Amino acid sequence: MQKIFEKILRLKDEYQSNIVFDTRLINKNDIFIGIGTGSKNGSIYYRDALKKESKLIIINDNKIKHEDIFYVQNINNFIKNFCKYLLLKYKGKIIAITGSVGKTTIKENIYNILSQNNFSVSKSYKNYNNLLGLQFSIMNINLYNKYSIFELGINNPGEMKNLVKILNPHYCLITCIENSHIGNFKNFDNLIDNKLTIFDSSNLIKGILNFRHKNINISTKVSSKINFVNIDEIKKKVVKNKIFKIDYFFKNNKYSINSDHDGVYIEIAILTSIFLKSFISSRKINNFFLNESILESRGNLLVKSYKSKKIKIYNHSYNASPYSLKKQLMIFKQRKLMHKLCIIGSMKELGDESYTHHLEILKLLSKFCFYKTVLVGEEFYELRNLFKSFKFYKSTQSYIKSMDNDLKSSNNIFIMGSRYYRLERVINNVK
Repeated sequence: MQKIFEKILRLKDEYQSNIVFDTRLINKNDIFIGIGTGSKNGSIYYRDALKKESKLIIINDNKIKHEDIFYVQNINNFIKNFCKYLLLKYKGKIIAITGSVGKTTIKENIYNILSQNNFSVSKSYKNYNNLLGLQFSIMNINLYNKYSIFELGINNPGEMKNLVKILNPHYCLITCIENSHIGNFKNFDNLIDNKLTIFDSSNLIKGILNFRHKNINISTKVSSKINFVNIDEIKKKVVKNKIFKIDYFFKNNKYSINSDHDGVYIEIAILTSIFLKSFISSRKINNFFLNESILESRGNLLVKSYKSKKIKIYNHSYNASPYSLKKQLMIFKQRKLMHKLCIIGSMKELGDESYTHHLEILKLLSKFCFYKTVLVGEEFYELRNLFKSFKFYKSTQSYIKSMDNDLKSSNNIFIMGSRYYRLERVINNVK
């Protein structure tokens, strides 16, 4: 097996080949691995890979013969062993990030700050953070880079333990632990315990945990290598002129960050800054935040034309948790804007607490005086009889069909919801 591993590395070096699982993503000279079994077996796409001039195709169907095709009996074992082989060869340091809110944004922040300051850095692809996503990112690692950053996400008990066993990171960051993905866990304590296993790495040098739950004692569950942070308790002063100037105090030292963004992103900026202090100077970190742009769908301001008028869209359509939603709603409320339309999508993976959290959001919204409030998703729809002043829709598509009148009467739109309801489709239909 080592011979094929070495061949893959030679191809990656010689042709700058990427490893892909999806033939739609193949570029010339890439390496295609056909994942899956049965009717979803990736082997059936080998012709597409050949057509796109893939340098090497790895599949588990031994009936298909071609000089560029390599047969393996078990694709999953092949991927597992190749990842293990690569990580043994990798001499740099691994950074792992998890949390209920902000992990992709912080990952991108850390990557951009380090790379802009001449550190050689790799990062996991987009928000690929489950087992397969982690393996995909490991297989595309640059073995010569000083740092590699990975985002880890879990939906079930035991998953973090398995991810850490594969990765064995040197630096770990938990952005926060909230009950936004509690669905498959017994309770919040069980979710916490599973998240904390990110610190069980045998290679751990340093970890940072942002933990705001005062009534839960976890000090006995983590090692002395872990620095505790509570963003809520960090003294900070935020002054808005043309930009946000954030002074915050950490371990009796004062630090400053300047940023164009507010809300949850101020917290993310502070966490990024705290994490990177041992890597880079505060001045260089601040220089980044002065010029940063938030990831698409994660708080960016869009200006779109609609029937000869301009509409501002405060776009948080990528994902939502009870905590982040409440935070961003408060910020939108405080903005001195006219004709506010609020479109909120239901949140998934809240388990037995789903009803309570959605009810809390509706109670909060009832205190605000938006021009109109629209709730999308079955979880909100079940509560429609309790809040007659709001408009409820079971699905995103059903709202899109009737949103024309809302757009005519609105100048400022706030959109936020879980990934399941794909609220970006609302934005795409503003024409």
